[in-house]
Amino acid sequence: MYKLIFIIFISMNISSSQLDDPDTWRPITDQVMGGISNLSITHSDGVFAMKGEVSTENNGGFVRLSNRIDINNNDFKGIKFKAKGNNESYEVHVTLKGLKIPPWSYFSKSFDVTNEWRDYKINFKDLKASSGFSASSMKARNIRDISIAGYGRDFVVDLKVKDISLYTD
Repeated sequence: MYKLIFIIFISMNISSSQLDDPDTWRPITDQVMGGISNLSITHSDGVFAMKGEVSTENNGGFVRLSNRIDINNNDFKGIKFKAKGNNESYEVHVTLKGLKIPPWSYFSKSFDVTNEWRDYKINFKDLKASSGFSASSMKARNIRDISIAGYGRDFVVDLKVKDISLYTD
């Protein structure tokens, strides 16, 4: 019995900290609210490739590679990954569980990429709230979604991301 509980506990922690499973990620664009931005996602050899275009026409302006996660504790301090791309600025977006006004409120931090792979480590405490209100506080166990986003201006998205995980140190 104790072995079974231990195995379940370990598997829950492993699935929460590793975010490289392509089946857990999905593309989201501003088309859900009338925008015209577009995004295609491919995954090969552990690398997610995001290609598309962000357009601010029709009140749009975002594309996201998003993962709905379930963290059961506050041990995780942030997200780390490797990325390279087209010399643009991208963002990590975190959406919390619970009441949010407006419902699309999120926390974010930007990162700049070049055409060379680089390590990124984004601490949850460094994320800034978008305009709005969230009843939940920024703690790991309150996170509903983590996204890599192109946001807020007209530009071509060409980003590669790999080795995505949550960290505790």
